Amino acid sequence: MLRHTAILFMALAMNSAALAQNPPATEQVSPAEIMILGTYHFTGGGSDYINSPVVDYLSPERQAEIAIVLDRLEAFAPTRILVELLPEHEAEFNATYQQYRAGEGALTVNERQQIGLALAARLGLDQVHAIDYASEMDFGALFAAAEAAGQDELLAEFHAFMAPIQAQMESPDQAARPVLDRLIETNSAEMASVHALYLLTAQMGAADNPVGAGQMQVWWGRNLHIFANIARLAGPGERVLVVYGAGHKYLLDQFVDSAPNLELVDPLIYLD
Repeated sequence: MLRHTAILFMALAMNSAALAQNPPATEQVSPAEIMILGTYHFTGGGSDYINSPVVDYLSPERQAEIAIVLDRLEAFAPTRILVELLPEHEAEFNATYQQYRAGEGALTVNERQQIGLALAARLGLDQVHAIDYASEMDFGALFAAAEAAGQDELLAEFHAFMAPIQAQMESPDQAARPVLDRLIETNSAEMASVHALYLLTAQMGAADNPVGAGQMQVWWGRNLHIFANIARLAGPGERVLVVYGAGHKYLLDQFVDSAPNLELVDPLIYLD
């Protein structure tokens, strides 16, 4: 049996090598282009570990700032727009969109509507897609597991890592900055480096109670589900804009960039 298996794998390897040298003639298909626009939450509150201060995004000044962002994103000419919303709410969300397009309603204060719906209306898209996947992170359980395991140094390192980030994000000065400037920051390489945090939290807990690794499985799993939802909607040659909380961007970028049938587009090409 083992000999037959070895022969089978050898044959597959030889065939794979032959295909690599002489690939079958196929029609060239353009991959879908995917832009992950990492956003902060316009409503300020939420279930994130750090939340932004509340700002009146319906004021004329802020509406003018958002219009500048929409001008930049419109140049990407997305054929689909995807937002951070559970699929069960998609029909209701698109009903709101159709009312807005008909001039029968106004957009509310959240990035899904202020960016997602507003840009879709500019482009004349028929709908916006909801691609979120439900899961919950239990930060309390993470810290409790670390304390129980005597990981005082790890907890201190975590809080030292987070302190300047939290101070910056919660600062009134941050809230006063123009929307475009804040979106450029949330999509920068410097912001991506913040997500080394995941590998600190993964270490929390003991060998017989690996809460940190389990919580990171939940986080990675949620983002894999979101990625799969993106990929299912991204047909060949399409340009897909994903408007999502910046905390997801680090992993979603990796997944899209690694997928052989998708092409990652950096939003800073258009925003900066």
